[in-house]
Amino acid sequence: MKESSKAMERRFNSEKSPLFSKIFKGSGLDIGCGDDMITVKGATVGPFDMEHGDANHLDQYFEAESFDFIHASQCLEHMIDPKASLHAWLKVLKKGGYAVISIPSWELYEGMIWPSRFNPDHKSTWSLWQKGSPAPTHVCLPEWLENFNCEIIYCDLIDTNYNYKIGTRVDQTYPYENRVEAFIEFVLQKR
Repeated sequence: MKESSKAMERRFNSEKSPLFSKIFKGSGLDIGCGDDMITVKGATVGPFDMEHGDANHLDQYFEAESFDFIHASQCLEHMIDPKASLHAWLKVLKKGGYAVISIPSWELYEGMIWPSRFNPDHKSTWSLWQKGSPAPTHVCLPEWLENFNCEIIYCDLIDTNYNYKIGTRVDQTYPYENRVEAFIEFVLQKR
């Protein structure tokens, strides 16, 4: 589904392009990248996926403050304890560094149906306003983000090319050519 590729195309072809040009500099890590690792001109990005270890405990694989930025697209919802996982991810981020993370929207992608019809490995649901779901873990952003020693740069619903008339009857994020995004994206800067 190439969610990272779609997101990077949008990020660098929007009004937020200057922000992302500032964020994606130096050394970065793409967590859970699979076959869709981000590439950024002028930055060095390394992959971290299942063959490299357990992303639930990323801080066991890298020294503290190793990276200028981390990126995770459609990964945090697969973690056993997303709060503990994000804390571990932030440990490997340098002070002043950025975390760019996207997760499926409980409303747009999941259609508020649990378990996920489109990815049975999802362990949590995510929303900007819903306070709960039948999932074992439900995260309501942005209040949840206040648990971290970071500045919230932004936290938005991303619905690029999403057809609200079709809604959640099908996984609109597939095929790639339609460039549909149905997720929440947030950017944190580590204090």
